[in-house]
Amino acid sequence: MFRWFSLGLVAALFACASGNAGSGSTPDGSLRPYGSQRTTATAGATDQFAEIYDQMGLAASGPPLFFVGDVSYFATQSPDTTLVVVGLSLPNKGLVFKREESGSYSASYAVDLSLARSGGLATQAYDSESVRVTAFKETSRTDESVIYKRSLRAAPGMYALNYVVRDGNSQRGAGHTLSITVPRLSSSGLSTPEPVYEAKPRTHLDSVPSYLPAPRASYVFGVDDSASIYLESYDPAKPVILQLRTPDGKVAWEGTRSFAAGNPKIGSGLLTVPLLHSDVGVGTILATQAGSADTMGTRIFVGFGPDLPVLSFKDMLGYLRFFRARSKLALLYSATAENRGARWSEFLRETDPNPNTPQNEALDAYFSRIREANSLFVTDSPPGWLSDRGMVYVTLGAPTNSYEDYALMYAGGIAAPGEVPNRVRVLVWEYSQYQASIIFYDPNDIRQWRLTRQSMSQFQSLLVRVTDR
Repeated sequence: MFRWFSLGLVAALFACASGNAGSGSTPDGSLRPYGSQRTTATAGATDQFAEIYDQMGLAASGPPLFFVGDVSYFATQSPDTTLVVVGLSLPNKGLVFKREESGSYSASYAVDLSLARSGGLATQAYDSESVRVTAFKETSRTDESVIYKRSLRAAPGMYALNYVVRDGNSQRGAGHTLSITVPRLSSSGLSTPEPVYEAKPRTHLDSVPSYLPAPRASYVFGVDDSASIYLESYDPAKPVILQLRTPDGKVAWEGTRSFAAGNPKIGSGLLTVPLLHSDVGVGTILATQAGSADTMGTRIFVGFGPDLPVLSFKDMLGYLRFFRARSKLALLYSATAENRGARWSEFLRETDPNPNTPQNEALDAYFSRIREANSLFVTDSPPGWLSDRGMVYVTLGAPTNSYEDYALMYAGGIAAPGEVPNRVRVLVWEYSQYQASIIFYDPNDIRQWRLTRQSMSQFQSLLVRVTDR
């Protein structure tokens, strides 16, 4: 077990002997049925990334013990046996950590894997692993913090691949089932293209591939300039044609790679796929042997980070409405598919308050407020960050002081002379840094707060002040 740092703060704990959900595909980029297909999930799989992982054909459980699982296929010495490499990742936040006398924090988890078919159980594996971090802050990480990998052997055919994961320090558990078809890999052809953090070439078919998988297969738009793919060729004399396709099926990049001369039965290595012209969403990496119609592929997700389940560039622009004025986002709005990555990267640099760190702290704090608003303001209409309280909270942050009272008001504001006011409940948020008091009212006394007319006008002025910088 060792720790590997990648993509800024991704720390992985590598356990067992190690895969990513890949599948075969036709040349048009649609994945063929013998790849992983999501079929059933445990109840409560409500994680915001579920839609993304569904599209990628991955296994994904819901909170509190959230994991993402994948599977890939490699040849053995016999075409009647295929190496099925199963991987999964967990965020530290999903595990229960205990403080040790040394001051560090430890957790443990167990993984039970099984391959079943119509005739019954084909094979099963069970592993129990430990995780240790040195700081309490590490226990709340939501990225791909812990990575597990296990190799199984199976005859070609259809199976149900069952994942069961249990937390060692609590009663938490989660499971998922993937319907897979294990392919027959002969003396020609390719393995699954596997997104990885690192890998060592395999030189003999009687051994197990040595790589650290990236089960989420996720990359940060405008930040990660390439994806590392582990691939094996069982006819290494032939070059391999790689393609990156965008979510709409367009070819974003194509290149040819060759394996070094050596073992005539297997060539393998770490290949780099540039992401410069990738687009936000679920894309596809395809690998084809020159002169062959067989194509293997795997799906990847290009997004905005492990806590932002944004499925398109247009959606991201919508999220930024309270972060920067539209005039400041003009270059992003006018970006084409070819230059979006470069313009987003420049936007990150321009808005980063601390360029010496890998994060954009301002953007991280902004999206943190969006998540908090979605959790805090569930009774408002609309709920979450687009409610009146939500947009104030996301723009200005938490108030310096907050209190409730009653006031005499008419529709939307303080009572005008000569009109009969209503006595309504009001909520006052004070912002000392802006020398402002924002007032909400609850006209129906059902905890659905709305901005008064005066406060809406005041907020619009503060919005310009905050975002036009």
